[in-house]
Formats: sequence, C-alpha cells, structure tokens
Amino acid sequence: MKSPVTTNQGRRNGYWEEMLERTHLIDFALILAVPIIITVAYLLPAPIQQSLILEYGNPSLLNIWSASYVHRGFNHFSNNLVAYILYIVPTYLLFVSADRRKLFWYSFVSFLICLPPVIALLNIAVIGQGSGAGFSGIGAAFIGLLLVASITFVRDRLLNEAGGTTGTSVFLIALGFTAWNYTNLLVTIGILVVSALLLLYEIYSIGLDEVRRAVSELNSNRSHVMLVLVAFALFLSSPTLLFPKQIVQDGNAVNIFSHYIGLVFGFFVPTVLSIYWEHSHEMFSPLREKFGY
Repeated sequence: MKSPVTTNQGRRNGYWEEMLERTHLIDFALILAVPIIITVAYLLPAPIQQSLILEYGNPSLLNIWSASYVHRGFNHFSNNLVAYILYIVPTYLLFVSADRRKLFWYSFVSFLICLPPVIALLNIAVIGQGSGAGFSGIGAAFIGLLLVASITFVRDRLLNEAGGTTGTSVFLIALGFTAWNYTNLLVTIGILVVSALLLLYEIYSIGLDEVRRAVSELNSNRSHVMLVLVAFALFLSSPTLLFPKQIVQDGNAVNIFSHYIGLVFGFFVPTVLSIYWEHSHEMFSPLREKFGY
C-alpha cells in the first residue's frame, strides 16, 4: 500500500532536484534586476520621472526606451510589479523544466531592449497624441511568453508531436475572452469556435491514444500537473488584467494598444525563435557541406 506513495514522493523529489541542478544564481539575479530597475525609476524625483515619459508628439531617442520603465503613481507601479513577478516565475520554471533556458533568456533580453522602442514607435504612428509610460507593455510580453513556455514544456517533456496549433488555439481563447469585453457575443463565440476547431485538429493530427498517454504521464507527476495548470490558468485570466472593461483608471487611460503589442510580441517572437533553432540545422546543412563549415 505504501509503494505508490513512495513512488510519487520520489518523483516529486526527483523533479525538484532536477530543477535545482538546472537553475543558476545568475538567473535569479537578472530576473530580480527588473523589479529593482523599475523601483529605482519610481523613486526618482518627479521632474526626472516626467522627463523620462514619452510624449508622442515630441519623442526623443531616450524617451522611446525609458518610458517603459517609469510609472504614473503608486497603483500603476505596484500593479505592473506584481504582475511581472506573478508571470515570470512559472515562465522561468517551465523553460528550465523543458531544458530551454537559452530560449527564455533570448526572449527576456529582447523584451527589455527591443520591445520598448517597438511599443513607442507604434504608439507614435497609430495614436500620435498624448503620452505613454509604464512597464505594462513589456509585462504583457511576459504573459505571451508564459504561453510559449507552457506549450514548449508540454511538447518537449510530454508530447513531442504537439505543434504551434496548440499554442495558437489557446492564444485565440484568450482573445475570445478579450472580445467579450469590447465587442459582442457573436464575435466571442466565433473566435472560441475557431480555437476549438484548431485544438481538435491538433488532437486528431497527434492521435487520441498519444494524447491520452501524455495526459497519463502528466498526471503521474503532481509537480508537473500543478505547474502546467497554474500556467494555463494565469494566461487565460490575463485578458482581465490587460484589457479591462473600465479603460480609465485613477484618472489615466489604460493603453490597451500597448498591451496588445506586447502580448503579440511576447508570443510570436519566441515562437519564431524556437522554430528557427529547431530547423536551422536542416536549413543550413547544405551550405555547411558546400562551404565546409
């Protein structure tokens, strides 16, 4: 009677031992650097903070980047700080569990360096008036990255045949919930039907028996189950954070356009990187053979 308990306990212990072996102290230092940076920016004198905010009608090279790290008031700052911590932890754990630490860090760096000017320039081009500030666009990218991490974990650890269709279907489910806030029921149902069809197609392509095997294997490790369930729950609940019904909060308008940019960037850029790395050897092997490198 005790052997199954011992086996499950051993699996849990083995999982966390594996996690400890794969994690690095520098990882936590870099992850914690983000809260430190935005906290320091928040504690700067008000005139300096104001000078770092991006004015869409009068942009500068510094403001195009710095605006993503300054905030308007404590609520704006604290909400973005809590959201970052809430989403970065399971994202990191999933990538490390899938042995895809490199993909995590390339994505992480691209979000912090490349995404701020993308958000700024698109806001200047599309909105053109007013000003922009806050980490929420980058935070939205980490929400998109959480979905990539979840799908990567499922594919690399449980179901090798799972592809991008699974991630796209879950992404569409989240957009369906978003549509519920801003459009009508018909649009929401349409998006959810498309996502359901994509998911059914993926299951059909993989094979029902293979899906059942993966689910059974997942259930055998409670640590895996909890991590995956928490990740998907966090992602599917994210539209309420990114796209609230009440756009004006604390006297400021929530820039849902920046949230949308970040979410799309956070999902598709790591996905493209992952696909490139998986197929780069096949793509460039003829060149290597021809030129001898």
